[in-house]
Amino acid sequence: MQESSFFQYQREKFITQGAKEATLKNLLTVLNAKFHVEAVRAIDPALQDIDDLQRLEQLLLTAVNAENLEAFTAILFE
Repeated sequence: MQESSFFQYQREKFITQGAKEATLKNLLTVLNAKFHVEAVRAIDPALQDIDDLQRLEQLLLTAVNAENLEAFTAILFE
């Protein structure tokens, strides 16, 4: 039985949304582990507004390598 294109679209959308949520969670975990929680909380709304999985993945790698939160936010807001 072949899936309808609507069902395929919904399934892919669901998988992508789950990947975005997991990546955002991992990003916040890294930031909170490395930097002051209150400072990270201040940029949380900007992070929550990102709907592009590739951008979130890039920011996750940036967070891992960032020496300080200022360096991270410079890339976040560029």
